[in-house]
Amino acid sequence: MLQWQPYVLIPLVGAVACAIVGWSAWRRRRSTPAATALTFTMLGLVEWGVATAVGISFTDLRLQTAFGLAIYPGVTLVVFSAFWLCRAVVDRDSRFSRRAKVLFAIEPVAMTVASATNGWHHLVFSTTRLVGHPSLLVPQVGVVFWLHSAYSYVLLTIMMYRLVRARRTATGLHRRQITSVLLGCGFPITANVVTLAMYTGGGSVDLAVVGFAGSGLTFWWALFRQGMLQLVPVARSVVFERVSDALIVLDREDRVLDLNPAASRLLRQIGPRLPENLVGERSHLLVPGQGPGYRIKDGEYVVQAGARQIDLDVRSSELTDRSGASIGRVVVVRDTTELNDKKRELTAANARLQDQLRTIDRLRADLAEQAIRDDLTGLHNRRHLIRTMEAELARAGQTGGPLGVVLLDIDHFKSVNDRFGHAVGDEMLVAIAKVLASAARQGDTVARYGGEEFVVLLPGATPDQAWNRAQEWRRLCASTFVPTGQDRLRVTFSAGVACFPESGTSAAQLLHAADKALYRAKAEGRDRVLLADSLAA
Repeated sequence: MLQWQPYVLIPLVGAVACAIVGWSAWRRRRSTPAATALTFTMLGLVEWGVATAVGISFTDLRLQTAFGLAIYPGVTLVVFSAFWLCRAVVDRDSRFSRRAKVLFAIEPVAMTVASATNGWHHLVFSTTRLVGHPSLLVPQVGVVFWLHSAYSYVLLTIMMYRLVRARRTATGLHRRQITSVLLGCGFPITANVVTLAMYTGGGSVDLAVVGFAGSGLTFWWALFRQGMLQLVPVARSVVFERVSDALIVLDREDRVLDLNPAASRLLRQIGPRLPENLVGERSHLLVPGQGPGYRIKDGEYVVQAGARQIDLDVRSSELTDRSGASIGRVVVVRDTTELNDKKRELTAANARLQDQLRTIDRLRADLAEQAIRDDLTGLHNRRHLIRTMEAELARAGQTGGPLGVVLLDIDHFKSVNDRFGHAVGDEMLVAIAKVLASAARQGDTVARYGGEEFVVLLPGATPDQAWNRAQEWRRLCASTFVPTGQDRLRVTFSAGVACFPESGTSAAQLLHAADKALYRAKAEGRDRVLLADSLAA
C-alpha cells in the first residue's frame, strides 16, 4: 500500500534540482570534460533521490527494501562521477585511459549486482525493519556495504584533498568555482557520514538524500552564475608542461627545483651526459664547460650540440615571497636557432638584392650613358650637346659668365674616305676624338656634332681663351698620324670659335656664328682657327 510521507519531498526536491543542473550541463558537454562529469554526477543523484522517494512511499517492507537497494547504481555513479568532476575542474585536460575506465567500472558493477542479489546473500542489507508512522526503512548493513563505503570514501577523500589543494593556489573565478564544487559535494557527503555513524549504532534512515537539495542548488549557482562550464581555467600544470619554451625554476642557491619537458629536452641536447634526474642539481651543471659559482645570466648565446649549433635567448625573473624576499628565480630559455637562421637568410637575401639593385643601377646608368654617347668615338652625341648647351647658357645668363663654343671639321675628310676607304676615315674620327677627350678639362663637353664635325663647350672661357684652347688641339692633331696601309695621313682640322654673349645668346645663334667662322677658316686654306667676333669686325 502507498502512504503519504512528508519526508518524500526532500529527495524529490533535490532530484528535480539535480535534473535541471544535469540537463543544462549535458547541453554544454562539448565545451569541457567537466560538463559530462557533472551530468553523470547529477544523474546519479537523481536516480538515488527518486529511488529513495518511491521506496518510502510504500508501507510494505519488501518494497521499501527493494527500492532501498535500488539506490546503489546511482550511489556508485555519483562517487565515480564526482571524482571525475574533481579531476576536470582541477585539470581541464584530465582524461581517463581505457584501462582506468575498466578498473573504475569494477566496483559499481559489483555493487549493483550485489544489491540486486541481496535476497540470496544478505551482504548489503543483512536485515531490514520499518519504524515510525509513516514508516521508514531502517536496515542493518552487511560486509559488502562497508567495503563499498570504504572504497567510496577513499575516492571521495582523494577528491576533496585535490580540490582543497587546488583551491589554495587558485585565484579569482577559478577559486570560487572550486569552492562551489566543494560545497556541492560536501552536502550529501556530510549527510552520508552522519548516516554511516548511525549505522554503526544499529541502523538508521538514509540521510544522504537530505543533502541533495543543497547539492543541486549549489551546482545550479555555479553553473548559471559563475559560468562554471564556460570558464574553466587552464591548470598551471598544463601551461608549465606544454609551453614550448624551456622553463627552469631555481632556488636561492641556484639549484633546480623544477623544469618542464621542453627544458629537459633542450638541456639533454646540449649536454647528453647530464644525470637522469636534474631536480636538485646545481645550475652550472646545465651549461657545458662551466664550474661552481657560475650563474645563468640573461642574454643571447650560441652553444654547440654535437655537430649542430644552437642559438639560445635566456631571460629570467626573480621569485619572491609575500614579504618581498627572494626565494629563487624562473629561467626561460628559447631556442632561436630557426628564427636566427631565417634572419640570416633574410640578411643574405637582402644583401643579394642590394647587389642586384646596384647592378641594375649601373646597367641603367650605362644604358643612359650609351644613349647620350656616339657609338664610334665614345664622345657625347648631338642630342646631349644641345641639352647641355642650353643648360650652360641658362647658367651663364644667371651668373653673367662667358661660354665658349668651338665647332671644328676634319680637313679633306671626304677625299680620305674616297681614297682610303671608310675604315681609315673612321680611324681618323677616333684619333681626333681621343685628342679632344684627353685635352678636355673638368666641366668641358666634347661631342660629335655629325659626320666629321665636333663641338666643344667651354664654360667660363672668354673668346681669347677658347681660341687658344682650339689652337692647342689643332697643334696636337697635326702631330697625329693615321696609318693607311701604305703610308700615314696627318690629321688636321679647321675650327670656328663663338662665345656668349658676344656672338649670340642662344644655342642656335652660337652654333651659327661658329659655323660661319669655320666656313671662313676652310676658305682661307684650312688647318686654322678663326673667331666669329673677328669676322664680324
